[in-house]
Amino acid sequence: MNKDLFILRLDENKMICDRAFASYFKGDFKLIEPMVYATDSGKRIRATLYFETLRMLDKDISEDDILFALAIEMIHAYSLVHDDLPAMDNDQMRRGKPTVHAKYGEDIGILTGDALLNEAARLLFALSLRNSKYLKASEYLFRAAGHEGMIDGQVLDLNQPKVVDLSYVFDVYSKKTAALFRAAVVGAAFVAGAGEDTLKALEDFAENLGLAFQIQDDLLEESYGDELNILNVTNRPTAMNLLDKCNDDARKNISAMADNDFLLYIIDYLTNRKQ
Repeated sequence: MNKDLFILRLDENKMICDRAFASYFKGDFKLIEPMVYATDSGKRIRATLYFETLRMLDKDISEDDILFALAIEMIHAYSLVHDDLPAMDNDQMRRGKPTVHAKYGEDIGILTGDALLNEAARLLFALSLRNSKYLKASEYLFRAAGHEGMIDGQVLDLNQPKVVDLSYVFDVYSKKTAALFRAAVVGAAFVAGAGEDTLKALEDFAENLGLAFQIQDDLLEESYGDELNILNVTNRPTAMNLLDKCNDDARKNISAMADNDFLLYIIDYLTNRKQ
């Protein structure tokens, strides 16, 4: 796979999600505008990981798979809406536009995040009632998003000790960032009926990819003060070496799998991104 084909596929996956979201939220309810606002941007990396893992495992993308990908993106969007709140990171801008609470108020920000998380759960229940192959994928996704995963990562981020080491940083990044990468990739493996060895290899791949993604985020930060950032724990050359190791491990995790071109390419794509 060359760069042009990769970017084309990436754009196609984003368009699949964007089109689905454009028709998803319907009705006359108060939160429809902020829910649409919270979900109408982003590269859809997690949805893409879900789609491309399915394709690698020789499964066509169904309408139900698109809905599962929307649930992943809703959970990701909810986490960003809540992370941006004044009680959390207190960010005013995200992806070049005002954050949800900055635009609609803190109360609506809280409720929008709540609504997105609840809608993801409702959607996954509906999928699992229609087709039981989504049950394990849905349970894994919500475990990754819950108190053992993303939420615990945020707690550790907000309540970091005075002295933080690399082990602490990687624990936060594994839970706060890599967890949803794992949920997308492993969820696809469950839906495709993959065996235990494949599931484990893909879980390790997604873990390493998520860690590398967050390290690159840290390296791109121009001003990080006393916030949790790997550059507050070690120097840039060491951080870059750790990034390279995560990437190398991710490649090894899926090296024996057929049709792995896209997932191999996305490793370098996420590392070389500038934002």
